[in-house]
Amino acid sequence: GSIGATALADNAVDTAAIQDGAVTPAKLATSGRFTFPTGAANGYGFTSGASHLSGTGTPEGVVTAAPGSTWLQTDATTDVKGWIRWIKATGTGNTGWVAGPEADTGWRDYSASLENGWAGTLYLRRVGQLVHVHGSLTGTSASSHLALSSNPLPSGFRPKSAVQRAVSRNASLADSIHVEITIGGEMALWSGNGDGAGQIVSETFLAASTTWPSSLPGSAA
Repeated sequence: GSIGATALADNAVDTAAIQDGAVTPAKLATSGRFTFPTGAANGYGFTSGASHLSGTGTPEGVVTAAPGSTWLQTDATTDVKGWIRWIKATGTGNTGWVAGPEADTGWRDYSASLENGWAGTLYLRRVGQLVHVHGSLTGTSASSHLALSSNPLPSGFRPKSAVQRAVSRNASLADSIHVEITIGGEMALWSGNGDGAGQIVSETFLAASTTWPSSLPGSAA
């Protein structure tokens, strides 16, 4: 009384004749998802081995897939702000996942990490592989040029190469601001007129690693 797969000709069953709920997910795949032809769980795959998947949490170190696969993270955890799409950039194991360009930590208030007499506001944000650092700092009582030293920019928010920039606040080159952010995340500031007041920091740079931060620094801004 059973019908083999080869016994059904093309268009032998009109889709309009299949009642709602007659074909259950369990009858399509043990994962509860329609899969072909790779049998990838929680999504669908291709003959190349790549697959489109979804679920909660980061796939890095968790989800095994072929290069070119994607993972849609559907929860808003401490790893991300909102949902995020991951791309399997390298390898066939469960590592090599890279956050997509729409990944966004949102602005994070890192002001509490200022040290050595520096005060003001300092905000961090990572969007895709770009890191944004913005702040308004005062160092008139600073004991060091280092505004971040023992509390450097956290992993995932550090530059691929050292960032150095000098900006003049007016027509006098002596009244300038010099900013340096090292690959270790330390940030130093100098003022040409020596007052250290009203220093505006606004830097955007390429993140040192494609690995997405495992946790978010500071507090939501």
